This record gives sequence, structure tokens and C-alpha cells, in this order.
Amino acid sequence: MSDACYCDYASPEAHSRSVHRARKAHQCDECFKPIPPGETYEYVWGKWEGETATFKTCARCLALREWLQALVPCFCWAHGNLIEDAQNTVEDYAHETVGLRFGFLRRKVLIEGKRKHA
Repeated sequence: MSDACYCDYASPEAHSRSVHRARKAHQCDECFKPIPPGETYEYVWGKWEGETATFKTCARCLALREWLQALVPCFCWAHGNLIEDAQNTVEDYAHETVGLRFGFLRRKVLIEGKRKHA
């Protein structure tokens, strides 16, 4: 995030991030969907305001976050609140970026697992 951006969320005092391939089932801390064995996910450990926490983010939620960060450099989000933060950011910037709402809704449908039946 650039210096011109403002974010209400506290930055971590310590932080580590890695991407893993699941050996057993996990749950995404963003969409609460299962992360099945064999799927990649992001694992984050951090210390915020003296408290440590870990977060697992599925590939679909991670793709949403990376997509929005590429389009909105001041995208402010917190672990466990990604989808709501993304939706708020889309509403704030939709007038500036053509197709932002469509792109968000497309990714949200993938996250929720809804499929159109032919």
C-alpha cells in the first residue's frame, strides 16, 4: 500500500506468509468453504496488537484479493473480512473502473460455488 493510502486496520507487528498444498482438509478463513486435500492455499501467521493468529485462505479468495489489489492499489482488507472489504472497495471505486462490479461478482460466484446449469 502506498503512503497516500489510509487503512483502518492495524498492521501486524510480525508476519509470515507461505503457500502450501493441502495434505488434509482445511477451512478457508475468508469464505468458510473447505480447502480439500491437493488444493493450494495461503497460510499466514501474524502478531497484531500483541496477539498471534493464523489464517488459511483458499485459492479462490486469494485470486479475488490479488485481482482487486492489481486494480485498486489502495485496497484495504483484513484477514477474515476479505469478501466484505472487497465488496466495499468495489462500491467505492466502481465509478472509476469499468467492469469492476462485474469482475467482483464473477469471482464471488466462483467463491460461493454457484454454477449455472445448462
